[in-house]
Amino acid sequence: MNTLNYIGCKKTLLNYIREAVLEYIGGSKDEIKFSERKFADLFAGTGIVGGSLTSMFGTTEANDLEYYSYTINCALLKCPYTEKLALFIEKLNALEGIEGIISRHYSPTEECERLFFTVENAMKCDAMRQQIEIWLQEESIDVHEYAFLVASVLVSIDKVANTTSVYGAYLKKFKKSALKPLVCQPIHTFAELEVEDNEVHQGKTEELVKSKTFDIVYMDPPYNQRQYGANYAPLNYIAYYDETIPVLGKTGLIKDYNKSDFCSKRKVKECFRSTLENLKCKCLILSYNNEGLLNIEELKEILLQKGQVILYRIKYNKFKAHQRVDKKYVEEYLWVVDMEGEVGVFEERSAL
Repeated sequence: MNTLNYIGCKKTLLNYIREAVLEYIGGSKDEIKFSERKFADLFAGTGIVGGSLTSMFGTTEANDLEYYSYTINCALLKCPYTEKLALFIEKLNALEGIEGIISRHYSPTEECERLFFTVENAMKCDAMRQQIEIWLQEESIDVHEYAFLVASVLVSIDKVANTTSVYGAYLKKFKKSALKPLVCQPIHTFAELEVEDNEVHQGKTEELVKSKTFDIVYMDPPYNQRQYGANYAPLNYIAYYDETIPVLGKTGLIKDYNKSDFCSKRKVKECFRSTLENLKCKCLILSYNNEGLLNIEELKEILLQKGQVILYRIKYNKFKAHQRVDKKYVEEYLWVVDMEGEVGVFEERSAL
């Protein structure tokens, strides 16, 4: 699976999350699928958790506020890899670059000073995105194949982005990896993916949970005040590929980008409370860390109102873009809440 180089990506914590699921279910590593279970990844981001765990469950649902994430999760949960898609990706890579809205807004041209991508890579991205739109209009591909191809472009151009992984700013000079040519790679090669009952949503989790019921829910909400809609605006623009969307400012923000209450110091606590009040599931697994807007005692107090709580503390390396600080490590909190267990019971355990 190809993923974005992403703030908060849970690739390094995936084994811990998987073990937490297995421990709650009472299963073992030898058990392949719990077909009667419905799993939800409610702040899905790069889709690494839902995409990796979907084979364990009968149904997987994913949700995220950002459109690039919605597209990626559609590719991971709704579209198996096929020879047809492999052929279409070959065709994308054979295209010559052309001028378009990505090269005009996110590469250094006469009209633009932004250095998110080289002109060559931005033009190649324009050619790919325009061709994918043509294939959709011609009905050469369906909506899920469309998502697969767009998502593949997103994770591939991210590999040659001239950033410290976050698109809130670009580097003043092109780094070595940004000078490499854009090559589109498939976002995944899971040919046996079972997709019929999976669902993908784009919206606010606090609204979605009012109308949904799950067995196991994983939540990885934003930890700080940096809005993902601002940090990854170029990826949203590539995903939408709509020239009517205004691109503003030095960093190319999309006008009226999404904002989450989970990124608001003033609103986050109440947003947590109301979301969990409406959440209907048997088990909640929550990721947060010691640098989040809510401290460990605030989280503990909220979660203990919902059921029996187990806390695992996991130390891991800081996100690379943030390593020029005193502390090189972050302590991740992995909370497991048995929503059918005794309210107010708390236990802290060693990392799984």
